[in-house]
Order: sequence, then C-alpha cells, then structure tokens
Amino acid sequence: MIISRGWGLLGLLIPITILLGGIHFFSDDGNASRTIIANSLIISGILNLFTGIIIHQKSNKNHDLFFMPLSIWGIIWIILGLFIAIGT
Repeated sequence: MIISRGWGLLGLLIPITILLGGIHFFSDDGNASRTIIANSLIISGILNLFTGIIIHQKSNKNHDLFFMPLSIWGIIWIILGLFIAIGT
C-alpha cells in the first residue's frame, strides 16, 4: 500500500519514468546496465529535489510519500544512484 499525500506520488513516478526512458533510448538490447540505472536515478533525484522545493514553496499542503517530503526522496534517489555508480 502506497501512503501518499498531495503530489508525493511523484517520488516514485519520476524515477520509474526516467528509468524506463533511459532504458528505451540508451540501451542497445533493452537491458539495463549499471550506468543507465545509476544515471537515471541521479537525474530523477535531481528532478525530485527541485520539484519538491518548488511545490513546497507554492503551496501550503504537505506533499510526501511514506511520510517523507518529496525533496527528501530526491536526496535518497541521488544517494542510491551514486552508490550504484561507485559500487563494486
């Protein structure tokens, strides 16, 4: 069950969309490589971070996913993408 308020669902929709787009446009055989996944997560994290900041400034409502604001999800996706890029 997904717990979301406001536009918090974007915390999952943006990374899924960017990942599928990255696989579609940059993969030769339809398989995801480590660099495609890492770059897609970093890009979606940056988009989530800025989207969360902009939405927070423009409205007084809470926009969160699993009780964490949208901008925090951006930081989580960036860190996860960096771990995948650096990982062994």
